[in-house]
Amino acid sequence: MMTSISTLTEQGPHRKNNEDAICHGFNHALQVCWMIVADGMGGHKAGEVASNLLTDYVNAQLTTLTEMPNQGWQNYASQIIKEANSNIYDKAQQCSQYEGMGTTGVVAIFDADSCYIAWVGDSRAYLLHQEELIQLTEDHTMIQFLLNKGAITANAAANSNTKNLLSRALGSKAIVEVDTISRQIDSGDVLMLSTDGLHDFLSESDIKQFLIEYTKKEANTAVCSKMVDQAVLQSSKDNLTLGLICL
Repeated sequence: MMTSISTLTEQGPHRKNNEDAICHGFNHALQVCWMIVADGMGGHKAGEVASNLLTDYVNAQLTTLTEMPNQGWQNYASQIIKEANSNIYDKAQQCSQYEGMGTTGVVAIFDADSCYIAWVGDSRAYLLHQEELIQLTEDHTMIQFLLNKGAITANAAANSNTKNLLSRALGSKAIVEVDTISRQIDSGDVLMLSTDGLHDFLSESDIKQFLIEYTKKEANTAVCSKMVDQAVLQSSKDNLTLGLICL
């Protein structure tokens, strides 16, 4: 059902290295496509290690899978993220230079007309459906927690200086809670996975218009580049990563 996939990860003009990672693939035996985006954190390039441990593990598991998981794709997506978390946590405990490293992560698995998403942190999944933009994931941040509790207003949350303070991340604890959703998808839909360096600096209107543009042009990285350039123009000082899947 996939018609095009485009990805881009950029260090950005203000960072010395890129702690983001992105990976996608197709399991021909099972006719399943997937994509994962991660945003690492930690000193001495440990963020790069954490994000790549996550994307490499998910890629390895989905590439070598030979039969449909008994627990279903949604639970399987959660399982492999939890297993990757254990790997990242163990690595951080074993190597002093990786102490405190972690990463966010969002994975999408496509099977026939359904999409299964699992995530930890504030990397996001958006869906463009009939020219309507839907944010499928909810950030695991302290600001979002307070917003859900009614302790702050949406306006205060949007203008907070601490809106990227995570309440949940991979690698910070031995066991992590993973959120999951499933969604029916239709021909013409576009799924976007992204890190906060991108989506925090684009309005929903911006994202919607870029994704609409993506449905109307031959698949390439032009729209991805435009989105990154716009986010940088609108003051992003972080790494920037996104992946687009047009159905």
